[in-house]
Amino acid sequence: MTRPAAPVSGTAIALPAARRMRDGRVPALAAAAVAIVAAASLAIATLGGDGGASAPHPAALSSADASAARAVVARARTMVSAAPEALGYRLVVAGPVTGLRGQTDTAARTITLFVAPDDAPSAVAHDLGHEMGHAFDATRVTDAQRETYLRARGVPRATWFPGSGASDLRSGAGDFAEVFALCHSVSPVFRSRLAARPADPCGVLPTAARTAKLGDGGS
Repeated sequence: MTRPAAPVSGTAIALPAARRMRDGRVPALAAAAVAIVAAASLAIATLGGDGGASAPHPAALSSADASAARAVVARARTMVSAAPEALGYRLVVAGPVTGLRGQTDTAARTITLFVAPDDAPSAVAHDLGHEMGHAFDATRVTDAQRETYLRARGVPRATWFPGSGASDLRSGAGDFAEVFALCHSVSPVFRSRLAARPADPCGVLPTAARTAKLGDGGS
């Protein structure tokens, strides 16, 4: 899902790098820019969320609320075992958008999270993991690996990409993103409507998608 951009000063504000230890894994990679950007519509080719591509209009946040949203995202990043920068993506934070929590722009290589100041960090961590799943899928997953994944999920005939206006969460890509989020974040959330929550989320993913280093491929 997704949410909107916030007007602060119109300048990007860097947040500290995410770090966390999960199941004995080495925490996430080095520091990365997380920005609160001025409120504006974002023409993004969306892979995340419940619907098709859209240009969301984020709610404007006050300076205090923008600061609180930044704090939520900073906390959320400590709950994720990998960073967008490992995939060559920049993380941007915007104010909330009804029914939308995140978008991935594969052309601009940005992940945008739509965050309200009272959002739970664990939910935002899941949203970040979901969008990173889309980014990984777009840059590292082959058609053969997608077929293998769908067979492992028990839905070999499922469509990978949602059609126009269709729910991301009923597609192979959306299910993959949700499972990727389970593997890399601590959130108990699982929103896929394609298949049941897997007992071993990391084990369902391609090998390279299972570690914080997010290597260049693998099966």
